[in-house]
Order: sequence, then structure tokens, then C-alpha cells
Amino acid sequence: MNRKVIAVFGVSLFFIASAAFSAAQECGPRPRLISVTGTSEINVAPDQVVLSLGVESRDKDLGLAKSKNDARIKKVLHLAHDAGVEPKDIETSTLWMDADYSEEKVPKFLGYEVSQTTIITLRDLTKYESLMTKLLEDGINRINGINFGVSETRKLRDEARSKAIHAAKEKAVAMAAELGQTVGKPWDISEESGRNSSGFAANSSVARNGRTMGADESTIAPGQVTISATVKVSFQLE
Repeated sequence: MNRKVIAVFGVSLFFIASAAFSAAQECGPRPRLISVTGTSEINVAPDQVVLSLGVESRDKDLGLAKSKNDARIKKVLHLAHDAGVEPKDIETSTLWMDADYSEEKVPKFLGYEVSQTTIITLRDLTKYESLMTKLLEDGINRINGINFGVSETRKLRDEARSKAIHAAKEKAVAMAAELGQTVGKPWDISEESGRNSSGFAANSSVARNGRTMGADESTIAPGQVTISATVKVSFQLE
């Protein structure tokens, strides 16, 4: 019985000593730090465009509505393949079918609506104008979005982060020098959410009108894609 009491007493002393040591550490002298924020932006020309295109078909017979929609989708896929788009860059996003009724007090059945959204990633921007013209003439009747972007986003984001860290170090050194101090090792570092902005985005419904564009007639200016990074760094002062 006495041995158990002694053992418990010894364990209690161990935990008390550990707690006292931790408290002493927390109450010890705080490190002398300088905290700064570094930011960086990289602007590059887009090298791809993501097209979110919709095809809607209606008929009082569900089978016919689906058949019409399938025929239009096949045209869209055929045009994409002719433009050099690889199968991995073509994706069916949504497909739904629903009955359509009038908004009268006693709704009347108008027919069935079949809608399918296809996302196409076009990596050759020189083919954008001609592909969109053909799609509008022969297939799609809704544009959900057109977004210009870059394929190597991860690489550019890493580069922007590296430049942001370098900017933070330069800022810390300059600020410390004004106070006659020297910057030492980093104490803490964190990254805020980066920002990507593309050159152009669109969302609209369209109607095919048979109009074709000339080979030298461009209606889109994709501009540049901006990829930014922001980091917060605390350095020890020596």
C-alpha cells in the first residue's frame, strides 16, 4: 500500500515539475521580432481558354427532345475535334431533362426541355474565333462562361510566392536598418490566399444568326492573367 502511495506521489511531482518548466518557458523573455508582409504579382498572356457551352432542345415528346439535343452535342464534339481539341479537354458538365409548363393559373404542358453543358479547353488560341463562330452556327444556344487562363498555374503560383518571400525579406532588412538593427533567422511564416484573375469572362444566351467573321476580325482581347501571392514573415532581430 505504501509503495503505491509513493509511486503516485512521484508521478504527481513529475507532472508538477513539467508544468512549472512549461510556465517558465512561456514567461521567459520574448524574442525580438520584426513582422512584415510581402506581396508579388505575375502578369502573363493566357495560353488557353475554357469554354462552358450549353445546348438546349425542346419537344413535346421527350424522346425527340433528347434526340435533337444529342444531334447538336455531336456537332459540338465534332467541331471541337476538328479544331484540334483532345478528348481529355472535353467534358460533359451537366445533363438534365425537365417538363416545361406555362405560368398560367392552370399551368399547361408545353413540352420537355433537355439541356447539356459541355466544357471545352482550347489550348490553341489562334483557333478561338473560328471555333466559336462554327459552334454558334451549328450547335450551341447558350454560353455559360468563357475564361482565358494559363496552363502552368502551379508553376507561376510557386514563382509568385518565392518573389513575395524575397520582397518580405527586403522590406524587413530595410525597416530594421532604419532602426539600427540586423535581421536574423525567420521565426514564423504564413501565406494568405492568392488571387488569380483572367483576362475575360462571359455569360450569356445566344441566338444563331448565320453571321460569319472574317479571318482577320477579332472580337476578343484576352489581355493578361494576373497571379499574385502574399506572405507574412516574422524575423528575429539580432
